[in-house]
Amino acid sequence: MIATVAAFVLSFVVSLALETLPPSTQAMRAPWRVVTLRLTLHVVAFALAFAVSWRPWHAALVVCVATFLAAAGSGMKRNILGEPLTFSDGALVRNAIRHPRLYYAEKLAEPRALVVFAVLIVATTLWFSVEPSVFPSGGSFILLGLPPAIALSAFALLRLAAAGRFAQGVVELPADPNRDVARFGLVSTLILHALAWRSMARPSPAAAVAAAALPTPRHPKAGPAVIVAIQIESFVDLAARGVAGPRLPAFERLKNEAICWGRCRVPAEGAYTMRSEFGFLTGFPSDVLGLDAFDPYLTVPHYAARAIPRLFLASGRRTTFLHPYDRRFFDRETLVPQLGFQRFIDGEAFTNAERCGPYVADVAVAAAIAAEVAGAREPLFLFVVTIENHGPWGPGRLPETDDPAKQYARHLVNADRMIARVAEALVDVPGGAALCLYGDHAPARTLHPGLPDRGMTDYLLWSTREKPASPAAREDIAVDELGRRLLTLG
Repeated sequence: MIATVAAFVLSFVVSLALETLPPSTQAMRAPWRVVTLRLTLHVVAFALAFAVSWRPWHAALVVCVATFLAAAGSGMKRNILGEPLTFSDGALVRNAIRHPRLYYAEKLAEPRALVVFAVLIVATTLWFSVEPSVFPSGGSFILLGLPPAIALSAFALLRLAAAGRFAQGVVELPADPNRDVARFGLVSTLILHALAWRSMARPSPAAAVAAAALPTPRHPKAGPAVIVAIQIESFVDLAARGVAGPRLPAFERLKNEAICWGRCRVPAEGAYTMRSEFGFLTGFPSDVLGLDAFDPYLTVPHYAARAIPRLFLASGRRTTFLHPYDRRFFDRETLVPQLGFQRFIDGEAFTNAERCGPYVADVAVAAAIAAEVAGAREPLFLFVVTIENHGPWGPGRLPETDDPAKQYARHLVNADRMIARVAEALVDVPGGAALCLYGDHAPARTLHPGLPDRGMTDYLLWSTREKPASPAAREDIAVDELGRRLLTLG
C-alpha cells in the first residue's frame, strides 16, 4: 500500500515537471483548482496502468513516459505549426492512420522509431521481472476490478456538469493554446479546453449574430453566372514577400485586373486546412466560434444553416465541391452536403489523372474545373480544394530535386499554371464569371523558417464583369470576409 501511494504521488510530481522540455515547475504553478483537475486525470491514468500489471512503480513509469511523449509531440508540433497539442487533435488520429503521409506519421515506421518501440518492449519485460506484483496472494477476482473502478469513478467526475462550468469560467476566449499552456501546463490545458468545449452552447450568441448579418446573395441573373473559388494548398507568393521563390505571372496578371487582392489572414499555420475552409464557406470569424475554432468541422451542423453554399443554393445556383482526394478526409463525405453542396467530386474522379509528387496535379484539377464550367447549364458555385502542394516535402517526392524549398517552388509554379488555365476557361462564360483564389495556410515552419506574416496567405477576387480602370491597391482581409464578399458580387 505504501509503495503504491508513493509511486502515485511521485509520478504525479514528475509528470507535472515533464510537461515542459526541459522539465520545469511551470505546470505546478497553475491555480490549485486546475491542479486538482489535473490530479483527477492522473488518477484515471495511473489506475488504468496499475490495473494492467499491479506493479505501482511500473504504472508510475507508464504515466510519466506518456506525459513525456505528449510533451515531446507538443514541442515538435509547435516547432512545425506554431501551436502546441490541442484537445481537438484527438479527432485527427483516424485521419493519420488512414493517411500517414499527410501527418508525417510515416516516420513512426522508420528504423529509429522502431528501435525506440523495441527498447520500450524490452524495458517493460525486464521491469516485470524485477518489480513483483502487489496483487495479494489469494486475492479474489473482485479485487481485480478495483483499479478500473477507481479510474471510471475519477473519469465520471470529469464528466460532471460542474467540471464543465468550472472549465468555462477558467478558459479565456478566444482561446489561445500557447497562452493557456504557459499558464496551466499542457495536460491541464487539454483537459480544460475539452471540458469547456463539451459544455459550450452552439451556436454562440456571437456566431448567431454573424450568421444573421450575412447578406443575401444576388440573384444569379444580377451577378456572374459562374463563381469559382479555389482554396490552393499552402499557397504563398514567396517573391512578393522578399523570399527566394518563383515568379507567378498568371497570379500577377490577375492581381492587376482584380476587384481586390492582398494577403489573407487565416486561422492556422502549416496545417488545419479545415479552419480556413470553414471560415470561407460560412463567413464566420474564428473569434465567434469559441473553442469550436480549433476544429470547426467537429460541429458543422450547428453552423451550417446559413453557410455560403446554402445561401447560393437558395438563390438559384447549383453548388459543387471538388477535391481530388479521399472524401472521408475530415468527414467531408458527411459535412459537404450539410454545408449546402449538391455534388461532391472527389478523388475517385481523378483515379487516372496526372500526379505531381504523391498527389493529384493542379493541372488535372484545372482541367476538371474547365470541364465543369464548360458543362454548366445553370448558374454555378464551384468550390475547389487542391492538394498538389501538401507536405511533407523532402527526398523522394520529385525526381528532379530532393530539396524541400525547390519542390515547394515547383508546386507554386504549377498552381500558377492552374490559375492561368482556369481564368482562360472563365473569360467567355455567358453571363460572366468570377474567380476567387486563396491559400489555406502558409507552409510548415520547417520550410522557409524566415517567412514573414506566417498567419497570412495570398488571395485575389477577379471577375470578367468588373474591370477596374486601374489596378486596385493591396487590401489585406480575413478569409471569412473573403467568403462573405462572394455574396455581393455584381
